[in-house]
Amino acid sequence: MRSLQFDFQRKPAPSATGWLLLLAGAAGLAGLGQLQHELDGQRAAQAARLAKVQAPGGASALTGNEPDEAPVKAAREFLDKSRLPWDTLFGALESARSKDVALLSVTPDAQRRQVKIHAEARNLDAMLAYQRQLQQSPGLAHVVLSDHTVMKDMPFTPVRFHILAQWGVQNANP
Repeated sequence: MRSLQFDFQRKPAPSATGWLLLLAGAAGLAGLGQLQHELDGQRAAQAARLAKVQAPGGASALTGNEPDEAPVKAAREFLDKSRLPWDTLFGALESARSKDVALLSVTPDAQRRQVKIHAEARNLDAMLAYQRQLQQSPGLAHVVLSDHTVMKDMPFTPVRFHILAQWGVQNANP
């Protein structure tokens, strides 16, 4: 009987597929390196532009760049709006919930800090109770019923109304 010899340490010869995968990986890595280099350059350019905008004089430091002033102005307006106390407005609307009143639309005017509420109530008493609830909210002031209409042509004759209020003023109700 012949003896069996096992060679567990012999390494297989590299295949063409393996070499192709190695080259594809190296090319992909080189491409990612080039992309990272380009992104670093863009980031440095944007940091320089940001430093010019934040320098004393603000957007006026970008002299001669008319197109650059519009995005800066839009960004500042966005930041101003994001600093507004939106949570007090939403809190006031949530605290004045009623099963007899349905909100149809809420239109905030962030610049004037006013809000216009368009709603529908089952009857006049529900409308007035909703207005009183909004008047008691700490985040709203000068809550005024601007108009109302009894919808006689609809079943159960609901009342549609508009309320105007100032918001963002803590404990401003007399």
